[in-house]
Amino acid sequence: MKFFWLGLALLFSATAWATPAGITARAWVVIDQASGRELAAYQADLPLAPASLTQLMTAYVLLGDLRRNKLSLGETLTVPEAATQVDGARVFLKAGDQVSVDTLLQAMLVQSAGDATLTLVTATDGSEAAFVERMNREARRLGMSKTRFRNASGLTEPGHESSARDLALLGRALARDFPDRQTFFAQKELDFKGITYYNGNRLLWRDSTVNGLKVGRTIEAGYCMAASAQRGDQQRIAVVLGGRTDAQRTQDALRLLNYGFENFDSVLLYRAQQPVKVANLYRGARTSVSMGFLQDFHLLVPKGTAARVKAEIITRQPQLAPVRRGQRMGALRLTLDGKPLGDYPLVALHDVAVAGIFGRGWDTIRLFFGQ
Repeated sequence: MKFFWLGLALLFSATAWATPAGITARAWVVIDQASGRELAAYQADLPLAPASLTQLMTAYVLLGDLRRNKLSLGETLTVPEAATQVDGARVFLKAGDQVSVDTLLQAMLVQSAGDATLTLVTATDGSEAAFVERMNREARRLGMSKTRFRNASGLTEPGHESSARDLALLGRALARDFPDRQTFFAQKELDFKGITYYNGNRLLWRDSTVNGLKVGRTIEAGYCMAASAQRGDQQRIAVVLGGRTDAQRTQDALRLLNYGFENFDSVLLYRAQQPVKVANLYRGARTSVSMGFLQDFHLLVPKGTAARVKAEIITRQPQLAPVRRGQRMGALRLTLDGKPLGDYPLVALHDVAVAGIFGRGWDTIRLFFGQ
């Protein structure tokens, strides 16, 4: 990936584009959802208190439980006494209340309700501490290297920290892994027990393209936001941490989203498992092997330049069996207006076993005569 960023940096230096201006949060980042590429950042790896953006990971783990049928949205949970005594935002649950998982998730993601959060995590794992262990395992698996969770709600606690880059990774994982659950993060309000709770993400009202994700605030963390938006076929995620006011975090996130949409295009070049090239193969049970990408391959380019991208396929010759799926077989070399964007590995899309003795012998003769 370093070749891509070298090429992109050269292109941008030629056009002298400005980075986002006027953003005063302590740390921030904006990424492209499809490719995961970072578009702009400031102190994105600085470990900071994430406030109730923590609950994005709580939600990630719980949505996994729903997928595995460990939970169901319609089942009811009994509110434990401990949940009624939590600090921070709440929906004023009472011990012994029977509340559906669906409603508890909404309360957590709309209101940042700690009482709803504790009810959910103790029901699944028996204790908050056990659930937090799972949160940290998932953080490591997703590559959130600056993140250490100490609780499931985001309350201030020594060592409870994350970073703007880590939280952007998490936001991307939520959209990628649970596309059918994204309405939870776009919900503007919740009516519960005669009270209407409003989502603190003001961009949900201000910009119709915004579809998530969450806000948070503590004295230590300041005002924080993870915001996602979809405009046409493009999606971006912005994270701001350590804002001074609600208005500032809202404006910072919107500026970052606008910057990402106005200056970049994310282009789907190849679908997962789509053959980019079919190459001749020697000494194999098959005479050819298909090369491509195991995941959808998105390319990020300056706005309006996608049609000028040129591709060249580079392979080693001869290609010999055996071949394992995922084995590197060549590279896709991309340029824009003659400037390098990068070399991207092409891998085998399927296994090919070694041929029998007669097939190997014939191919050895072909190789000897250069055919």
